[in-house]
Amino acid sequence: MIIRDGFHNLTLGRLAEEAGYSKGTLYNHFTCREDLLIELSTESARRQLDSFRSIADLPWSCVWALYGLGFAYIRHAEVSPILFECSITARTNAVCAVASNDRLRRRDLVESQIAQVVGAVVERTLAEDAYTNTRVPVPVAVDTLRSSLFGYAATHLLYEGFLWVREQECEVQLNVLASLVGGLGWPRLDTGDLATIHAMIVERVTAT
Repeated sequence: MIIRDGFHNLTLGRLAEEAGYSKGTLYNHFTCREDLLIELSTESARRQLDSFRSIADLPWSCVWALYGLGFAYIRHAEVSPILFECSITARTNAVCAVASNDRLRRRDLVESQIAQVVGAVVERTLAEDAYTNTRVPVPVAVDTLRSSLFGYAATHLLYEGFLWVREQECEVQLNVLASLVGGLGWPRLDTGDLATIHAMIVERVTAT
């Protein structure tokens, strides 16, 4: 229904009707539309967590794992654009002020687990002396990388005005991530290694 009509046109009453449930049954699960949005954003986070864990567990070097997480983030936005978009909307004050605290806590728990996986990979880069930027603290570099990937995914993958890059999307993604990671202080991998990592991520992170 969100794909067809947009989230702004979704109501719990219409959802109950199309799903074949009574409104009362649906309201036993979701007290408002914002609760549903938080649940969708939590599902988005769960999928990212699953893919991040599987990538972090691969017998890769720390740098390959870091690039893998970056590609996986972008790939998730590619294959699950509605969930990714819901995760953006669900971060607004208007939604969080109405949604139930229990659902917000559950989402925060999943997102904290994502942060732990990323943090473990970053710690590996420090242990292996793969981060060399003495001017930028590691937490700042990680936040910069996360914010930049979020902005790239939100614009290039969700906004039709950037569709001109689609013909060269893979090459663009390789160069974007290499520029971000390498510019922040981790090693910049060559094109062949990047293409190998990207292909493996594409295979692992698929729409469900």
